[in-house]
This record gives sequence, structure tokens and C-alpha cells, in this order.
Amino acid sequence: MIKFNRTTEYGLMALRHMSRKQSADSSEITSAREISDTYGLPFEITAKTLLRLKDSGLIQSAQGAKGGYTLIRSLDQISFAEFLVLMEGQQSVVSCAGQTKSDLEACEYDTRCEIKHVMGRLNERVTRFLSGIQLAEIANESSDLVHISSFSEMSNKGSSP
Repeated sequence: MIKFNRTTEYGLMALRHMSRKQSADSSEITSAREISDTYGLPFEITAKTLLRLKDSGLIQSAQGAKGGYTLIRSLDQISFAEFLVLMEGQQSVVSCAGQTKSDLEACEYDTRCEIKHVMGRLNERVTRFLSGIQLAEIANESSDLVHISSFSEMSNKGSSP
């Protein structure tokens, strides 16, 4: 099972909060303190998470006494896979299925491994699946985040008979 770090969770909570708030009034600004207090999150980590979201181009900051953050990209334009890369860096199900040269050299069993290609295909399928989920789906409580039929269809694509 995939496990996300706390910063990723806090980032999702912050984006969801800002999206809901801005859907009522697009000029609404959200502060780190507001998010921290609303959800009982540690302020320092929340503030750092918002800076990371800002640096990645998902939100922008407004300075001053009534400063804070606003969304600059619509959540329906951001896939969950893209968000994960922004928050956690490039990930893979196993190190040898990664994209970088150091990932490919990380496994001491590489020369004898019989599942490397299988794990590579699994990694591609997981990435495609996560790319099919938009952050707007996570921000909208009424949506079904993952449609079982979509997952089944995704699972069947690329599989050999």
C-alpha cells in the first residue's frame, strides 16, 4: 500500500480548505494559522507546507496584516500524481522501477532479478491510475474519489491474456 508523508496530507487539507473557501468568494485569502487552527495541525509544519505549495506554483501569497494564500491553479488541472511529485519527489513502488540512474543502480540483485520488468510495469500502472485522479475530486466531498469501474478498466489495460 502507498503511504504518504504528513506534509502531503497537510498539503491536501490546505488545498481542499482553500478551494472550498474560494468557491464561495474567489478573493478569499487563507492563512497558515487559519488552516492550522481549523484542523489542529502544527503551525510550523503547516506554514512550511504552504511555502512548498507556493514554490511549486499551486498557490500564491499575499503580504500584509491580512495576508495569506490563494489558489492560482484550479484543482481540476492538477493530477494526484503531479501533486505527489511536487510534495514527495518522484516515487516508485520499488527503487529499481524509478526514473533516475541512481534508482536503476540501487538494487544489488539487479543482474539476477526476475521481477524487475514486472515491477516497472506495475509502477507505470500505478502512476497512470494516480494521474487519472484530479485534486478537485479530493476537494469535492460529494464525488466518488475512485470509481471501482475506473480502477478495473485501468487494471485491464496493458495486461496480457
